[in-house]
Amino acid sequence: MSDHRTPLLKVRDLTVTFGKGTRSVSAVAGVSFDVYEGETLGLVGESGCGKSTTGKALMKIVAPTSGSIELNGVDITHQRGRALRHARTHMQMIFQDPISSLNPRRRVRSIVAEPLDAWKTASGAERDRIVNDLLNKVGIDPEVYGNRYARQFSGGQCQRISIARSLAMRPQMLICDEVVSALDVSVQAQILNLLEDLKAEYGLTLLFIAHDLAVVKNISDRVAVMYLGKICEIGPSDTLYETPGHPYTQFLLGAALEADPDSVDAGTVLEGEPPSPHDPPSGCRFRTRCPFATERCAAEEPQLREVAVGHQVACHYPFAAA
Repeated sequence: MSDHRTPLLKVRDLTVTFGKGTRSVSAVAGVSFDVYEGETLGLVGESGCGKSTTGKALMKIVAPTSGSIELNGVDITHQRGRALRHARTHMQMIFQDPISSLNPRRRVRSIVAEPLDAWKTASGAERDRIVNDLLNKVGIDPEVYGNRYARQFSGGQCQRISIARSLAMRPQMLICDEVVSALDVSVQAQILNLLEDLKAEYGLTLLFIAHDLAVVKNISDRVAVMYLGKICEIGPSDTLYETPGHPYTQFLLGAALEADPDSVDAGTVLEGEPPSPHDPPSGCRFRTRCPFATERCAAEEPQLREVAVGHQVACHYPFAAA
């Protein structure tokens, strides 16, 4: 990366492999990126490309096979036990399914207070004050709803409670894994606005994982595009959406639906199915679906290289369709 700032999160050659031998699958295959303090990095791609696995690997929910993860300059790749638990207080994750991520048999106050109780950072009146403040911040009235069970809430309300719980230890960074994909469109906007407000108030840094391109564009400062376990393009949000350099990004943007019924669909349809992750293509993983592929694409794997300030593309022929 050419940015002179020190990243809050530094990921290098992250690989996550499931299974062994001929049936092994590299869900994440050598991913590298930085996330800087105060920014929102969007991570976008098709279902099954490795986005959620990347987020879970950063939290060590799934074990990385190789590579390194640095948070605040500390390598947490091989941390375990109390050291890992302490690292997680600085980096929290909000999951895709808001209902199943909460214990249906626990009351809302207890759910939000769980991190405080686990670390014994507050008790008594101070504990109650923090819990009430967090619930108020996410739009849940603690006096009315605090003693209700999680199973009594809608998906949008459960996601608000999940966000409140994630903020209990005042983390520096939130990993948001498809946090609005299971919600109605009107509720999605409310949750996104809430995240933006909380980011400004608490000075948060976000890794925002999603497949909805419009959502990613509106909330992200930079965007990284994944295909079959690898990052194929990363750059400032406006730059990437206006002048995508990788053919896959161009097709991905062309496939996004327009809200205007009078708009003319000028996008080209991407043909074929993604290759099997059990046996990915040689060279560029996108070459079997790319109309611009050559013999070089089959023989040589393209590496991320800078094509403009802060804009990197892993392609031998960037902007080929421009």
